[in-house]
Amino acid sequence: MIVRLIFGLGWALVTGLAGGWLILAPWALGEQGGGDWTTVTRNEVFTGLALVALAVLAAVVVAAQTVRSLREAGVIEPARPARLPRTEAGSLSSPEMEKALITLAQALAEDLESQREAAPAPRPSHPGTDQPVRPTWRDQP
Repeated sequence: MIVRLIFGLGWALVTGLAGGWLILAPWALGEQGGGDWTTVTRNEVFTGLALVALAVLAAVVVAAQTVRSLREAGVIEPARPARLPRTEAGSLSSPEMEKALITLAQALAEDLESQREAAPAPRPSHPGTDQPVRPTWRDQP
């Protein structure tokens, strides 16, 4: 496990250094003076930036694996998620929550029932189909 972490961190370091060199190479080697960037300079800089970003991502992954390994070994205490108090039945509800949910369900049922009563009558359909008749320009006043 340690070998994998060291190898990953070494890979991230080498990748980051290579990316940094690619970013600086056009100026360090005197290929790019002032003025507009050449196509080669743009390619080297953006490739170097991508390598540096990859190295940072690899370092973050190695750090996360290191923390996980230390937690598994018992060196670091495991993270404890915030827990809500449980009732004796093991659910995460309380009597007040149950009353509120029942009231909400009753209000929704009453609202649906009132919408059904106020709904317009279904449109007539074509004979032999379940599709409603679409109004045409002649049907409108």
